[in-house]
Amino acid sequence: MAAPPSSPGKTLLQLFLVLFIASSCCCFLGLRWLVTPGVRSHSPRPATLPPPELPGTQGTHLGLALVPDSTPLSQARTYEWRAESLLPPEYRVGYGLGESLASELDREHRAYGRKTRFRALSRARFTYQAPPGCQQDMRCIYAELMRSNAEPVHALGTRFVEHIRARQLDPLEAGELIITFIQRIHYVEPDGQPFGVLPPALVAARDEGDCDSKAVLAVMLLRQAGIDAAILYSDPLAHAAVGVALPVRGPAFRLGNRVYRYAELTTEGWPLGMIPPQHDKPHLWKVLPMPELPGETGSRVDEVDTPVSGDVE
Repeated sequence: MAAPPSSPGKTLLQLFLVLFIASSCCCFLGLRWLVTPGVRSHSPRPATLPPPELPGTQGTHLGLALVPDSTPLSQARTYEWRAESLLPPEYRVGYGLGESLASELDREHRAYGRKTRFRALSRARFTYQAPPGCQQDMRCIYAELMRSNAEPVHALGTRFVEHIRARQLDPLEAGELIITFIQRIHYVEPDGQPFGVLPPALVAARDEGDCDSKAVLAVMLLRQAGIDAAILYSDPLAHAAVGVALPVRGPAFRLGNRVYRYAELTTEGWPLGMIPPQHDKPHLWKVLPMPELPGETGSRVDEVDTPVSGDVE
């Protein structure tokens, strides 16, 4: 991983350049939705013993999650990343997903695609028939992925939660730790996956995912840590991000009495609350609430005084 820029001005300049060049067409949500008559369509917890040491030389060691516990250590992937606002700023964590479980999660995702009559029209467009009661957007798909991947993602989240509690991180520090980890995961568009989304446990196991694939994983980890989070979604802008109820400045996305701030996931080090220039059209975004899952601790930030700037209904 490249060393961080040496100054705030240079950091922002590099972030803007990277995002303009690399992520202006992140998810192609707008291209892959297609509406046709009658069819809604779219262009185990780790052991309590100290975990084995992981490869790598830098960072506070959050530990290792193997799912299931019998997964060979050779199948674990080590992540190293920086959270510049934290001390120390360098972190690492390991995650390994057994081959049979990974295959099962992939099969379940494809079975859901068949159940909803998913059909790819091109690389960037598909149709599917939304289940009864689902909105004409991606929320039911994301919710199903959260349900089916709950246990293997929870094992990874436990490594973060235990560190957050041990270091007594406040909600903003905890959010920074998780968001910067998600930003570290390589941006890769899923190839041949139903709905163009990779299941969240596979995102962590493979170190790859596009904007909405990473957003589902981020929401699951944030909420396990007690941070109220939702998926921010824009079909016109062909992009997805995460909304976090944290005390940072920036446009406010409201859902009822909840207020969320923007978290970009496709560029390492992108500041919380700041929307990339090409996506800075708050009226084109929707807040997609996700269902609660077992193991979520509830929001720890309900009473935080969150600054308001440019509220979005």
